[in-house]
Parts: sequence; C-alpha cells; structure tokens
Amino acid sequence: MSERRIAPRSRAGIFANQYIDGVPHLADVLELSMTGALVRRVRAPDAERAGYALEIAGTDGASVWLCASSVWRVGDFEAIRFVETSHVDRLRLAGVLAQSKLN
Repeated sequence: MSERRIAPRSRAGIFANQYIDGVPHLADVLELSMTGALVRRVRAPDAERAGYALEIAGTDGASVWLCASSVWRVGDFEAIRFVETSHVDRLRLAGVLAQSKLN
C-alpha cells in the first residue's frame, strides 16, 4: 500500500471540537499534520458529513479553525484532510505542531 500523505504527521494527543451541524462534539486528535489529522470521535453523531469545522486550541490561546473533510472512517477513528485553511490558521497550526513535537 503506497503512502498518500503530503505532510508527515506527528503524535498530538490533544482534544478538539468537531462542529457537526453547528453543534460541538469532542474529538481526540491522535496525529496531526499541516494537511490533515487522525482523530478519534469521542461524542459525535454517526451520520456522514461532507465537511465540518474543527476547532483546536492554539498555543497563543486563540483557536485554530480548520475546515475538515473525511478521507476514511472506521468505528470511532477518522482520517481527515484540511481544506481552505486561512494563512493565520496555518500559522497557528504550525505552532500547535511545534508544541506537540516538544511534548
């Protein structure tokens, strides 16, 4: 099986909110990269969505808002890719990744 990831993932171990139909649902971000993540859905509806917002706490106290699209889902685990990320959120995400590498 060939590797399709564009950016390498780092172990994250941080919590995030998945906003599905405007309602926040807890998710555990297991792995994180600049282009996507592997999350464990803690409390979320089973219904599939084409996309949703993902909120991660940034290192500067401001939230990182990412538009996420599902790549695959097995049970509670879901691989997502980030689409249409703003420049500011890319910078904040880079800070989160740098911090997770230190821990």
